[in-house]
Amino acid sequence: MPKHPKIERSANYDYYADVLWCCVPLIVMSCYYYGLRPALLALTAAVTAYLCDGLLSPLHAKGYQPHEPSSECFAVLLTMLLPASVPYYVVIAGAVVAVFVKEAFGGEGHYPFHPSAVALAVVGLSWPDQVFFYPTPGTPLPLWDAGSAALTAGMNATLSSGGLPTDTTLNLVIGNVSGPMGASCILVVAACGLLLLCRGHLKLSAFLPYLIACVLIPWLLPNLNELPAFSFPWEYVRQRVYLEKYIVLSGTMLFGGIFLASEPVTQPNRHSSRIIYGLALGAFAAAMRYMSDYETGFCFALLLVNAIPEWLDMVARRTERVKFMKREEKRLAKYRPE
Repeated sequence: MPKHPKIERSANYDYYADVLWCCVPLIVMSCYYYGLRPALLALTAAVTAYLCDGLLSPLHAKGYQPHEPSSECFAVLLTMLLPASVPYYVVIAGAVVAVFVKEAFGGEGHYPFHPSAVALAVVGLSWPDQVFFYPTPGTPLPLWDAGSAALTAGMNATLSSGGLPTDTTLNLVIGNVSGPMGASCILVVAACGLLLLCRGHLKLSAFLPYLIACVLIPWLLPNLNELPAFSFPWEYVRQRVYLEKYIVLSGTMLFGGIFLASEPVTQPNRHSSRIIYGLALGAFAAAMRYMSDYETGFCFALLLVNAIPEWLDMVARRTERVKFMKREEKRLAKYRPE
């Protein structure tokens, strides 16, 4: 009997597998606050992505090769950015969009924009009332139809208007706040980030500049109604510290930096490029928090910055080549006769 060719695993297989495993505790915490509905939503997204991947793969010459779980990973990440009350048809539509974005550019390893961020932008603009408003945690939601649940805007609506939310630090850390079902529990998100860092998936050369920009810009330019239009960075320290608490611990700033910005295909390859990439992403993310009410504005910032990694790597290569040529000229000049 003819032997089937061995299917080689993708170079990024471990990354996608680890991210999927990291989503498990996030789903568990979401189920603690909202019942079993978040788990069923995540399962629906993963199954939809798996089926779409199999249907669209004939577009490639090699056909379907189950060598990496990137489609399922993108679909589950999208679900983590949605409210627990979101209708199932929105999750299905988002998973389909994520797979289409991946396959349209040639499949795994070729897409310039993060599929989960594109999917969130599409479903958010299509169904804003179902995507950008969140149920109150602590009350289990109906498993199938959660249309009767009371929904509220996230904390970013208060921050963008110049106010400060009233949620306690403990509630922010354990996720007992209204927000995206998988991004609100900062304690679990940070633990998953530590795991990805230890596994070599989270690049500090991009994450630390991103985090610095996200913290530094609100400190220098605080959007607070109780502060004057201009003040020095060493003035009103208490108000700035309170603002930074909500900037860091609410919304999708930390979740996005750990789970989305670390995607190996859409971020630059070179160390110096990742530093600039992280700074630019942090600046755009801070701007989105100022100008947008959306709790998931990070995804729009990520789509903007996803356009520059190739350019950054090209500039870095040319800079390194020029430096190398100069070093070679100096080295050869020592052996030239005077």
